[in-house]
Amino acid sequence: MDAFKQLRTTKHLSENERVVVGYVLDHPDEVAHMSSRELARRTYTSGSTVLRLCKKLGYESYGDFRAGIVSELKRVNIDNADIGRDDSAVEVLGKISGLTERVVEETKRQVSPAELDAIVAVMAPATSIDIVASDMNAAVARYASHNFCLLGKQTTVYENMDKTIFLAMACPKDHVVVLVSKSGIDRTVVEAARMLRERGVPTVAMTANVNSPLAGLCDHVLEVFYFNEFQRFGEIVFGTASKYLFDVLFSMLFVRDYDRVRALNDAYSRLYFERLDRGGVAVGSSD
Repeated sequence: MDAFKQLRTTKHLSENERVVVGYVLDHPDEVAHMSSRELARRTYTSGSTVLRLCKKLGYESYGDFRAGIVSELKRVNIDNADIGRDDSAVEVLGKISGLTERVVEETKRQVSPAELDAIVAVMAPATSIDIVASDMNAAVARYASHNFCLLGKQTTVYENMDKTIFLAMACPKDHVVVLVSKSGIDRTVVEAARMLRERGVPTVAMTANVNSPLAGLCDHVLEVFYFNEFQRFGEIVFGTASKYLFDVLFSMLFVRDYDRVRALNDAYSRLYFERLDRGGVAVGSSD
């Protein structure tokens, strides 16, 4: 049984049970060595809440649940990605390379091909793709927006509260909005998703928490692999996973409209080297 997947996908949880789930996903290493009483204390819940959650997840006891967490941590095996103060350049190169490979494999393992197909079917006819993201997520979103433009899709990244809410209030229904949030509980993002749903605008959540309010409000959900630990570079983990998913969506859209996209980019290349003079002296040069 995949303990983390069970935590992220089990439905019909109480509010207290969701709090416990959030804590376990954010602190898996600590929980692997923690008693049920301590977990209840840390989450301001009760031992009966923890046990009831374990039952809903399909475990006979808290001990079985904790064993599942330990097993999953060993399988994911991100421990050797920890960066130490004395690491050499060669060691860092190896650790980050290994981390990237494992993050992509985990993301690939848990993503649904059927969900990807459904998202691409909605994105393909859309006139524009809007991406709501902040901080590091916004950097990944800007990268994705550039790639989507290569498909002829106008793409805008919304990074602050005012622009996000006005987007939700006025976004045309022929757009698709992708909302990126690790926790899926950011109030601005959740409220934007709520308004977009009420207005009938197609939405996609990219989140590490598929039980989150954001996931519940969006038409489609892509689960993004994440570990919330600085020394293991949790931001890099989520950024790598979300970039991989954006790359997959870009590639699937490219395949879907291969000839048109090739012709569009061939035309751009001619413009780039002939009329913009990018192959020779820069435009405006005094030489």
